[in-house]
Amino acid sequence: MSRTWHNGFTLLELMIVVVIISILAAIAYPSYRNQVLQTRRVDGKSAVLEVAMAEERYYTKNKVYSSTLKDLPINSALKDGKSNEGYYTLLLTTSDDGSTFTITATATGTQADDTACKAMTMNQRGEKTSSTSQCW
Repeated sequence: MSRTWHNGFTLLELMIVVVIISILAAIAYPSYRNQVLQTRRVDGKSAVLEVAMAEERYYTKNKVYSSTLKDLPINSALKDGKSNEGYYTLLLTTSDDGSTFTITATATGTQADDTACKAMTMNQRGEKTSSTSQCW
């Protein structure tokens, strides 16, 4: 009588592979998610900087800062108060006499999970503030 060998994996071997993959995924996914959140901060930063530059151009022509995003020479997404990729909402505040402004980008949607940098702010002097120094 001849013996035949069956090639393949046992159930135990497959279960060990599944456990190893699960452990690797549990370690890798949070790190990946954190990197994605950090990368999306660029959307908020670039929106704030673009609005700040537009405010300076507006000030050059009008001798006051604009009190609304709609008056600035920026793209339509920013005029609607959203960053280019939509991960941040923008808020522009100016003083009553138009001599100062503050732009705030606040994380929204899935980016709101970025607790380290929920809001980034910049004023007319270029002073940048946020909850941590990692944001800027």
